[in-house]
Amino acid sequence: KAVWHRKTMEEKMKDIKVSVIMPVYNAAEYLSRTLDDVTNQTLRDIQIICVDDGSKDNSREIVKEYQKKDERIQLVEQENKNAGAARNHGMQYAKGKYVVFWDSDDLFLENALETMYLQAEKTQADICICAARRYDNQTGKYFSSDAYLRLDYLPEQEVFQKTDIPDHIFNLATNVPWNKMFLRSFIIENHLEFQEIRQANDTFFTLSAFYFAKRISYVTDVLISYRVNNEQSLSGKASDTVFCAYDSYCKTKELLEKQPDYELVRRSFLNRAISGFYHALNIQTNFASYQMLYEKLVKEGFEEFGLTKCTEDFFFDSWMYTDMHNMLEWAPGDFLVQKSMVRRLNVEKANAQKKELNAKRAAKTEKIESKDRRIEKLNARIQELKDKNYEIMNTKRYKVASFFAKPFEWFRKRNAEPEEKEDAAQKKNDKGNIYIQAVHRYCLCLCCYRFYFVMLYR
Repeated sequence: KAVWHRKTMEEKMKDIKVSVIMPVYNAAEYLSRTLDDVTNQTLRDIQIICVDDGSKDNSREIVKEYQKKDERIQLVEQENKNAGAARNHGMQYAKGKYVVFWDSDDLFLENALETMYLQAEKTQADICICAARRYDNQTGKYFSSDAYLRLDYLPEQEVFQKTDIPDHIFNLATNVPWNKMFLRSFIIENHLEFQEIRQANDTFFTLSAFYFAKRISYVTDVLISYRVNNEQSLSGKASDTVFCAYDSYCKTKELLEKQPDYELVRRSFLNRAISGFYHALNIQTNFASYQMLYEKLVKEGFEEFGLTKCTEDFFFDSWMYTDMHNMLEWAPGDFLVQKSMVRRLNVEKANAQKKELNAKRAAKTEKIESKDRRIEKLNARIQELKDKNYEIMNTKRYKVASFFAKPFEWFRKRNAEPEEKEDAAQKKNDKGNIYIQAVHRYCLCLCCYRFYFVMLYR
């Protein structure tokens, strides 16, 4: 840290390893916590670009306060456009070898940048992905999720590209950019930009990056926590931007269909698209918006993407195929009721399984505790016997008997039959010696017993 402060500004710009681009819009409630996480990163040679997207609260003032304490922070201001436009704007100021696009309300481990940077350098990656989890803003609890990095879709090799896993290249991670580190030159060379739409502006950027990347690597460490149940986030206002998700997949489809390898990755892309459509339906906050998107998909969306011609085995999950055909036949309200019933049954089933699991866990716990109680009783009995043995060993009779038993013990050890004989001749010669020693022992024993009884009855 001290070395960083001694460098000139020009030297610092050259040494920047990672540029952190962070759109900020009315994030005052969480911004300080996030900036603390970013400024305390163990990787010190970083650039922090906060792009204020026309905030109406005091977010801008919070960033300025942090600027006074940390000169690595740069504040860029723009009129309210959206997070996609803010990220594109921030890229104009980025100087680092790598770039990350972090949100202003999420949580980051202090070694997040260093871990991803070292892996990216080691593998010379265009993209490095990390695992992540969810943080419930209302309960304060963390929840694990494999959606951000699907280990079951990853190939055996540490570095890969679309030709290695063509069926899953778009499904191994979500479309969010914040759990990915990008080589800045890779973004520039492939003219990658975020869509300047209010929601789902990262779909086109991320899927395009996955397609063009020649070297993708990953770390399995959970380095980032995504804040959910935040009413101020874009996902909490999905009904204000009904068709953004659909439009983002249309733009991505338009780009991919022009590429020579589109057929190679078509299955992966269409599975990602239909999954995105269902997700967009699920996060609508009112029925009117739900109905608008539903009818859009039924009247033209599924057909436009060629999904109606796909067989059931084309989809990764059979429910995707079933739901699509149910939507084509049912009204929005009927489909919504049916899905609610299925979800309720799934919840009941999950609760029953949880109850059964808890019962098994309780039985196992009782078994362990019962075993522990038996061990405690045995230990108590052992201690009782030790105490009794100690009392016996301190009696006069035991001490006298032990004294006269020593010669017998000595003779027993001395004349014990050896475990190994060198040869048969030696065994034959020993027979005479054993006879003589036995006579001596017999005489000695008579003397010892006589002395013992004399002392005992004296």
